[in-house]
This record gives sequence, C-alpha cells and structure tokens, in this order.
Amino acid sequence: REMSMLVASEDSSYMPARVVVLGGDSPANINTVLNAVSILPSDSRVILLENMTRFWPIIQIRVKRCQQGGIDTRVRGIEVLGPKPTFWPIFKEQLCRRTFLFCTARAHAWCQEICQDRGCLLQLFGRLNRALRHEQAFADRFLPDDEAAQALGRTYWEALVNPLVQSITSPDPSGISPLAWLLSKYLESVELPRCATSCNAVFSSRVRCLTQLLVHVDPSSA
Repeated sequence: REMSMLVASEDSSYMPARVVVLGGDSPANINTVLNAVSILPSDSRVILLENMTRFWPIIQIRVKRCQQGGIDTRVRGIEVLGPKPTFWPIFKEQLCRRTFLFCTARAHAWCQEICQDRGCLLQLFGRLNRALRHEQAFADRFLPDDEAAQALGRTYWEALVNPLVQSITSPDPSGISPLAWLLSKYLESVELPRCATSCNAVFSSRVRCLTQLLVHVDPSSA
C-alpha cells in the first residue's frame, strides 16, 4: 500500500535529494520507472510508492543526487506498509470447498430425478435460477470484493450447472438425451393447432427459459 524512505537533514551532503524507484520481474529486468521523487532538506519521511495496483517482485531504489552535490549517501530507513492482515484466503478456500460439496450433492439429486422422470426438466430452469440468484445475493451482501464473488460463482457453475448440462445432454441407452426429448416435445407443441397451443404456453415458456440459460454454459467445461 505504501513505501517510504526515512532521511535526516543532519546528514547534510549525505542526504538524498533525488530518488528514482523502479520495478522489475527479475534482477536482470528492472527497467520500469514507477516514481521519481525530489527530497527537500527539511524532509524526514518521503513517500516513494503508494496505492500500487500491480505486484512487482523486485523494487529498486536509486539515489540519483544528494543534497549539496554530495557523492555518497545515507538513508535512515525504509518503511513498507502492506495490506491489512485478513483471514479471507482461508475463508475463501473453506467457502468454495463447502459450496462445491453442497452443489455437487444437489446436482446429483436433480440428475437422478430427471433420469427417473424427464418431465422434471421443466423445473430445472426455476431451480437453477433460484440457486444462482441466491449465490449472487450472498456475494453482494457478504463477500469483500469482485474476486471473491467470481471465485464463488465459478464454484457454482463447476459443481452445479456443468454436471447438470452434462447429464441432460448425454444420450440414454436408446440414444436420446433428456434435453433432446424435451426439445422434440417442444417442437410437437409448436405444431399443434392454435386452439391447443394456448394449453402449452407454460410448457413452451419453460423450455425457452431453460435453453436460454444453457447457451451461457461453456461447452468445454460441460
């Protein structure tokens, strides 16, 4: 969060007057200028870096000039202020692990229901929508930042959504997947006479909602 240099006016010509701070990824590659600071004779503490948005493995401080044209230098100290200690990394691991187990169990139960009764596919959109909304509300209310929310969101998709998609798109022994069966029923309902179509409005709406949700699933992970 902040790096400061401590100096003293009584050091006279040994006191730094101009400092350049560089960052690099390795000892052989320290060439990115992060800041250049002029130091007054009355200064005692000079901020070199603050509110950095990138991590630099190596920071180099170069004293370019000393007070009164001095050719040697003296620095009283370097202070580094890091982020406030937090238990979030441990909590995030535990949260994602427990969420993964919970979602895996839920996905397995829903898959079993669909295998026994393909009509349960019509309930899948509502179930997934409620689960994802709950996850989003929890993230908005309790998690500290976007990175944490994204980690929880990835866990939901990996443990809940992707296994369900894998299950409903896998063909059964007869060669027809639950999703293919549902879409065939949908096409049949569309071809019905207009008077009968109104009776299938709820069915058609649920099928469309489910397919709209499924198009957002990454096929490589499903």
